[in-house]
Amino acid sequence: MKKYIVLLLIVMTFLIPSIIAVNLPEISPETTNIEFTHTVFAEYGTTTTCPYCPPTSESLYNISQSGDYPFYYVSLVANANYDAGSRLTFLQARAVPVVYFDGGETNIVGAYNDSVYSSIIEEIGSRPVKRNLEVNVNVAWLGSAKIKVNLEIKNNDNAFYLGILKAYVTEIESRWVDNDGLPYHYALLDFAINRPILISPGQTKTISKVWDGNIKRNGEVFNDVTEDNIMVISTVSHWLPKIREGYRDKTYLAFVVDQTAAVTIT
Repeated sequence: MKKYIVLLLIVMTFLIPSIIAVNLPEISPETTNIEFTHTVFAEYGTTTTCPYCPPTSESLYNISQSGDYPFYYVSLVANANYDAGSRLTFLQARAVPVVYFDGGETNIVGAYNDSVYSSIIEEIGSRPVKRNLEVNVNVAWLGSAKIKVNLEIKNNDNAFYLGILKAYVTEIESRWVDNDGLPYHYALLDFAINRPILISPGQTKTISKVWDGNIKRNGEVFNDVTEDNIMVISTVSHWLPKIREGYRDKTYLAFVVDQTAAVTIT
């Protein structure tokens, strides 16, 4: 019976709408004394009208550009993008700014300085992961607002890996601006890939998908995206969710990220 309950949870995850540069900085985790087990991923919940959000936007961008950590983040601009708002609904977000680290393994509500977010990245970056995974992502510009996303996920362990693969299509400098009138960075436009994945021990799984910005999704179309302003951030999360506590004791399901990779168009 347990097996069927778990499978039902996985199916529900994909039935619920997935909620809500340019050169990559060279990442040098050796600049800290922390031994990172994986690349850390953050989902930053915000709105264009939030007066408290600009400092968080600045801090996360500063950290991502510093190259001090293996770290990427996505801005989920809830009042501007359907998928961003849906993702935050799934995570039971009740206030912004809020940052969910590694799929919701931990979260923090409110605006803080760089050192607070850096401390969380160091702490969560050293946690054990379920499997030793390698993720490589490559993106090719096909013209006319179309890109091809190629992903390779290798399972380096001697056990099967069942997880959830997501590929976030983001704008490096967003079309949406924060309450200070400054553009967001790495703002989610759409998911190129959002599906379960099963990888045998030692196997490398290859998945390709063409994302077309001309296709209207939930009333939104992104046919004006430009080649030099796109970053695709891919995550692989373990299939078994954890119950985590959010704002004002509101609980949510966290599908914890085991590995992250990102790339701009080359």
